[in-house]
Amino acid sequence: MKKLIVTADDFGLTHSINEGILMAAREGIVTNINLIPTGEAANEAIEVIKYDKIPEIGVHLALTETRPVTSIRLVTSLVDETGSFPTTRIKFLKKLLSGRIDMEQVRAELKSQMDKAAHSGARITNLSSHEHLHMMPEIFKVIIDLAKEYNVRYLRVLKKEAIILPFSLKKIFRSAVVGYFHPTMEKLLKKSGLTAADNFLGFLDSGAIGEGVLLRMLADIKEGVTELVVHPGFLDPVVLHRYRFHINCEEELYALTSPRVKRVIAANGIKLCKYGELTV
Repeated sequence: MKKLIVTADDFGLTHSINEGILMAAREGIVTNINLIPTGEAANEAIEVIKYDKIPEIGVHLALTETRPVTSIRLVTSLVDETGSFPTTRIKFLKKLLSGRIDMEQVRAELKSQMDKAAHSGARITNLSSHEHLHMMPEIFKVIIDLAKEYNVRYLRVLKKEAIILPFSLKKIFRSAVVGYFHPTMEKLLKKSGLTAADNFLGFLDSGAIGEGVLLRMLADIKEGVTELVVHPGFLDPVVLHRYRFHINCEEELYALTSPRVKRVIAANGIKLCKYGELTV
């Protein structure tokens, strides 16, 4: 059977991103909302989860682009002079690979993020990371430990995706990155006793999943459980000036609420589901 979990990352990043994700869940095909506890609108997102009594969420752990939950003086190796995380994945990885990141501070910060998410009252069913930093084995090991501590069964593991035309150097590079890190992630996952979706979509076209791309993805959904990651939202000055990755968020929102997309899902025998509905 073809089961599809459609995950909206970055719930809590900004108010307008929150609004778009909620619309995609209420009127579209999004089935899994991933809270980013370090986002500037994370407190608002948690209140929405409580008020709407959203039963389950994923936690999107972050070490870039945002600010820590933990007191800055306790995570000095993770922040810059302004008290913020590195603005990009590349900057973080340079610090990590040069030995300037204290992994105990990483563990403390990510645990604080889990505690904050738990205060929402929703069941935490799955873990992932902002900008997929958990592809790095050091980070993935910490997330595995946290998953066990908080009784979370599912982790995100990026897997090989078909490249959707047109080809680009960015897609080829991303595919190579997945190919490099995937074997180690699978090995660590198997050793942990935890699990992940059978298939994964959304990394190669991340930030640019319009209706056409989404329809081509749906036409090639495989048997088993597939996680598709998307980034819907509404554009506003905050997004345009500080979170340029989300510049296509309204295009993704349109695709996720498209009647045509819903018809294709039904016609192809795809069952939309949540992590909490799966049995291991």
